[in-house]
Amino acid sequence: MNEQKLNQSRERRMKAVFNWIRVLSLVCMLGFISCDKSDNVELIAPLYKDLNLSGGGDLEIPVLADKWHIESVQYLPSNETMLDKEGNPLTLEGNGTVEAANGWLTLTHTEDNKLIIGLKENFDTSNERKLAIYINDGNHCDHVSIIQQAGTEYELVKSKYEEIEAERKIYVSDKGCSHITLSNNSSEAVWESTGYIFEDVVESSTFESDAYGAFDWMQGKDIKIDMPELIIDNKEYSTDRYVYKEGLTTTPYIKNNKILIKPYSTLHIRGEITYCKRVYNYIFTIRNTKSGTQFDINGVWTHIKPIVSHTITEQ
Repeated sequence: MNEQKLNQSRERRMKAVFNWIRVLSLVCMLGFISCDKSDNVELIAPLYKDLNLSGGGDLEIPVLADKWHIESVQYLPSNETMLDKEGNPLTLEGNGTVEAANGWLTLTHTEDNKLIIGLKENFDTSNERKLAIYINDGNHCDHVSIIQQAGTEYELVKSKYEEIEAERKIYVSDKGCSHITLSNNSSEAVWESTGYIFEDVVESSTFESDAYGAFDWMQGKDIKIDMPELIIDNKEYSTDRYVYKEGLTTTPYIKNNKILIKPYSTLHIRGEITYCKRVYNYIFTIRNTKSGTQFDINGVWTHIKPIVSHTITEQ
């Protein structure tokens, strides 16, 4: 009988132990489940959580966690997921940098545990950019929301040029030149204009750049830029200010020459032009006049200038 009671007592103790283990397991499970993104735990300080900007630049955001990653980036208010250059959702695990497909956003996780948000200028005056960057430490989620206004005015504050000397070329061409015939049926020599031989000759200026916003910062305005003077064998040839626009711009080459035609004679005349072609790498520093932020534009300028006209007579 005593042995039976002893066995029953052991069974009760064992059941109590098992029940305690089950309760403890349940408590641990509930604790794990409750540690999700809905917890009100801040990974981003309130000072940095909602930002309203009027220019571009790099934003340094401290993250209040030892380990974290960028879970996603969303356009607002549509919540459309932003993509990276490879067409995948924009995320970042560990240290490094990722660039968005749109070309105006980069995200960096620094070695000292900061988030660097790189924003390029917003040139779309009809739309402000709105986005949210979601940070996750494995248990909690937080965000940085950004509204970026469009810049209202920009100005060129610095220029740097470097000629690609191997590209310089001086050559003669009759492109744009005409053939004409002039006759003098009088008994006196007369002067006749030959300028219209060159009426289709042009000076050309071509700006090229793959830089973001290279031709957007003018916002539809005509901007003329001083480019380097043309010097050949220590002789300076006059140059004008050049319209800064993408692609080719041409300016008529006006040459009002005259030629003397003898009495009772006929001249067959054609034209040729000596050109100088030169190519420059350029760096323009542009400033947002409202925010004061600056950015650089790298590009190539190709200039072809008529420097001498030739009137050639043929009998």
